[in-house]
Amino acid sequence: MEIPVYLFTGLLDSGKTTLIQEVAKEEGFLEPGTTLLIQCEEGEEAFSEEFLKEYRIILLPIEEQEELNELFWRRCERDYCPAQIIVEYNGMWEMDALFESGIPEEWFIGGIYSTVDASAAELYISNMRKTFMEPLKDSNLIIFNRCTEDTERLKFRRSLKALNPQVQVAFEKADGTMYENEAEEMPFDYSRDSIEIEDMDYGLWYLDAQDHPERYMGKEIRFTARYCASAKPTQKYFVPGRHIMTCCEDDIQFLGFICYFEGDMPFKHGDWVNVTVGFDYRDCKMYGEEGPVLQLAHIEKGKKPQQELVTFT
Repeated sequence: MEIPVYLFTGLLDSGKTTLIQEVAKEEGFLEPGTTLLIQCEEGEEAFSEEFLKEYRIILLPIEEQEELNELFWRRCERDYCPAQIIVEYNGMWEMDALFESGIPEEWFIGGIYSTVDASAAELYISNMRKTFMEPLKDSNLIIFNRCTEDTERLKFRRSLKALNPQVQVAFEKADGTMYENEAEEMPFDYSRDSIEIEDMDYGLWYLDAQDHPERYMGKEIRFTARYCASAKPTQKYFVPGRHIMTCCEDDIQFLGFICYFEGDMPFKHGDWVNVTVGFDYRDCKMYGEEGPVLQLAHIEKGKKPQQELVTFT
C-alpha cells in the first residue's frame, strides 16, 4: 500500500509543531482518512486534543531512535491504516538513520520541511554546525522564523542553496508574515551577450545560474577556474570550478558545471585555466536531472587568483 510520509525537521523549539498545524489546516494537504503523527520529540508547544480530533490525527510519541524500525512501520500500517504519515523528527538524530530504518519500499517521501529559529542560527552554525546542517541538506523547504531586519537572509540563502541547490528558502517575521522574495543584484552585467565573471564573483554566478538560468541561455561566459578532469581520458567533458566556502572552513566544496569539449585537451587535473563557454540548461546524465551545461568555446592557461577561496558574499 502506497503511503505518503511527510517529514518535519529542525532543532528543538524551532517551530516544527507550529508548522505542522499550519500545513494540516491548508486545504488539500491531508488526504481524507486517518493521519498518523509520529512525534520524536516534544517541545514547548503541544498538539491540542481539539486539533487532533478535528483533523483525524492519531499522535504516536517515540522516545528512542531505535524504536523506528521495520517492525514499527509495519505495525503502523496494520494498526492504523493511515492515509498519510507525518513525522516530527528529532533534530538531533541523523536523517540517514530514518531513511535506513526499514520504511516499506512502497511508501514514499511526500516532502521534507525544515524549520530554523533565525535568532539562534548563527550560534548553531558556530557551535553545532554539523547537527544544524544535517536535516537541511535533504529538505524541500526551509523556513527561517522569528526573523528581524538584522537577519542576514541573503547570506543564509546562499549557503543553503550551495548545500542543497533545489531547496526553497523562506523567511518569516516575528509576527508570522513572510518576507517577499528579494531580487539579488549581481555584481556583473548579465544583460550582455558576453559576460565576464570576476574571480570573487564566481560563487554568486554559480548560484544565480541555477536559480535563473534564463539569464545566461545562449550567452558566452568567461571566468577563471580549476580544471577538474573527467574520470576517464576518453570522456569529452571536464568541470571548470572553484573551491567555495559556504558557512566556514569545514564546508569548503569544489563547485562547477559540466563542460563538454571537442578535440584534445592539453590540461591536467588541478590546472588553473581561463575558459570561455556557451551556456545551456537541460537534462544531463551526469546530474541525473536538469541543470546548467557548458560547451567549451576557448580555453587557455590561467593564473592562480590572489584569493583562491571563493565565498558567497
